[in-house]
Amino acid sequence: MIALLLAAALMDPGALPRPTVVPPPEMQRVRDPAPMLQAVAVTLECTARADGRVEQCKVLGETHPGLGFGEAAIALMRDARVAPGPRDIQFARTLQFTP
Repeated sequence: MIALLLAAALMDPGALPRPTVVPPPEMQRVRDPAPMLQAVAVTLECTARADGRVEQCKVLGETHPGLGFGEAAIALMRDARVAPGPRDIQFARTLQFTP
């Protein structure tokens, strides 16, 4: 049988079956990440203190959970400040990430 396949390959290399390459599962899920990451948004809820500090941010929603954008949005708000006011208030803010 091997001799027959070898003879066929020597006469016509196209006669042998071509190997099938199957990408790993993590590559099968995302075909082209560029279009998916064109519009990334994270909505946070934070507390604005009367002195202008922004604290206690938490993710309310994100367009692509699990890719780290929620954590990045929280990190961006760590040093944020707002105009001082008469009392603490809660607010929501949506951050857009663009490539």
